[in-house]
Amino acid sequence: MTNDQKLQKLILFLESQNITVKSDRGNFKGGLVRYYQDDYLYLNRKWDTEAKIKLILKEIKELNFDEDTLDEDVLEIIKYT
Repeated sequence: MTNDQKLQKLILFLESQNITVKSDRGNFKGGLVRYYQDDYLYLNRKWDTEAKIKLILKEIKELNFDEDTLDEDVLEIIKYT
């Protein structure tokens, strides 16, 4: 699986968990933000794909999802990255 495919699978997983993923340019690190009742994950467009994947994996680990909610592809990405 390529890094682009991994990134897409992780983004789809987050969106299935009602976390909106936004990508923008700027001078910021990115990460998870809660605004009222909504969750957003901001990615810096300047970053390469691998850095975006690492950020998403860090946020997924901090959210402590049950392994039951993680699909097979996401579990594979977490284990081998």
